Amino acid sequence: AESMGARSRLLPLAFLSCRQAVRPSLSATFDDAHHGSFALNSSLWCLGGVRTTKPSKRTTKLILIQDFEQLGNRGDEVQVRPGYARNYLIPSQIAVYNIPENKNKFVVEKSEEEARKIAEAKKKAGMRRRLERLSLTIKRHVTGDTMYGSVSAKDIAKLLNQNGVEVQDGDVRMGKALKELGSHSVLVRISGEEIEVPFTVVKR
Repeated sequence: AESMGARSRLLPLAFLSCRQAVRPSLSATFDDAHHGSFALNSSLWCLGGVRTTKPSKRTTKLILIQDFEQLGNRGDEVQVRPGYARNYLIPSQIAVYNIPENKNKFVVEKSEEEARKIAEAKKKAGMRRRLERLSLTIKRHVTGDTMYGSVSAKDIAKLLNQNGVEVQDGDVRMGKALKELGSHSVLVRISGEEIEVPFTVVKR
């Protein structure tokens, strides 16, 4: 009984010590943001008032509308923190919310995009086959050993377009302009592939 009485007398003293510790800690919080906050937390711990909060595990489901290295490729369904989705991914048009409306819209757009790619691939394959079978003839005025005018990459590109092969001047790879009659060849780039195309320069 005597031991219990001693402990009961010590409790008010301990509580008083905590109260005395809180006062300077509270004032310190306003005087020094860093050290005061530490003191205030220490004092609240003394009073049993500090509670820790576990990080939220909530996530938001999104659909990527463009390739994003940190998350995946266009069309992938991902889950991220709500704040990351709300503050960055959606405003930056990297992703949209994974809801039926957006999902259906993306499926339609993806289908249309794939159809365009297939059509484009067929078109380029046709041009490549046509290019492989093509033999071009270019006429120039010649007097004696002198040819008037030269043959440039622009001339070759123009002739190719006239024969149904859509290319730009830069797609024709040749060095300096030619000023000689006879058989020649150039490299023409189609769909990232270079194809050798023969052509002949003849006297007009």
